[in-house]
Amino acid sequence: MADVQTLLRDLRSGAVPSSALVSTLAVPLEVVDADMPVHEIEPLFFNPALVRVGVVDRDATGRVGLITRSRFNAGMAGRLGYGRAVLTRRPARAVADWDPLVVDPTASVVEAALLAMARPPESRFEDVVVRADVWSATGTAELVHSLAAALADQGMRDRTTGLVNRHMLEHTLDSWAREIQGTRRRLAVTLIDVAGFGLLNAVHGLPHGDRVLAAMAQALASTSPAGCVVGRLGDDEIVIAAVLPAVPDQRAREVTEELRRIALRALAARPAGFADGEWPAVRAVAAVSLQGWADGPLLLQELHRDMRREKAERTPVHR
Repeated sequence: MADVQTLLRDLRSGAVPSSALVSTLAVPLEVVDADMPVHEIEPLFFNPALVRVGVVDRDATGRVGLITRSRFNAGMAGRLGYGRAVLTRRPARAVADWDPLVVDPTASVVEAALLAMARPPESRFEDVVVRADVWSATGTAELVHSLAAALADQGMRDRTTGLVNRHMLEHTLDSWAREIQGTRRRLAVTLIDVAGFGLLNAVHGLPHGDRVLAAMAQALASTSPAGCVVGRLGDDEIVIAAVLPAVPDQRAREVTEELRRIALRALAARPAGFADGEWPAVRAVAAVSLQGWADGPLLLQELHRDMRREKAERTPVHR
């Protein structure tokens, strides 16, 4: 339990990222009255898509219970197979679970999954009810699957910008390089450097530098053409990568240069919320591979050589 409470604390503090709201996974409940006879509920489960029904006890301020397919079948089987004979004329309240885990629709999938797994072992994998005007529910398996996806996504993304991190970026470049082998396609990569980023942090503080990077990431992600991958390579470096179709050499260079210009245009204007002097200039260089062959590390190495020359020979591209 202590570990779960620690995770919940970290979740609320932002140390663990929230994923989608639990309401996005939940399915509306078909609700029956607690006094409905059990034999009238049985036909509902003839529908193979129905896995649970809600039970409303109108005599107890509208509390909601839950009857899952597995719980219903177990009750109807009963000891020695006499469950049906015992329960068939009893009300639904007799087979309902009146103590399900109930969460608000604003709870994150991560938090709901952690609460579900904090239950006693015998009820850990039972369904979760979502409290709302229209009650709904989801299975713990779906919650845990979403939790695993959120943690996997966290491992692939840079926490400050939300872009893919260096590891995922390099993996993508390697994967694309293998895919284009034997074709006429090419790999185009643009490297963006934030000019004077260390000085920016020194003057305005690290939180401000994080705000700048996050704003740049949003601008680049929203303006880059579909199919591009935008990732954070280093402290002050962002990379945009794309696979180009089979085009002549000159056209490939033109498209690569246009991708570089798109990035510069996206970062040229100071966003709202940043005062004069708070939005830095940037530099950008681009490279494109040969037809049908690419090496991700070599492309990045070439870009860093070009960036060093850019820094030595020119001033940054200003606002």
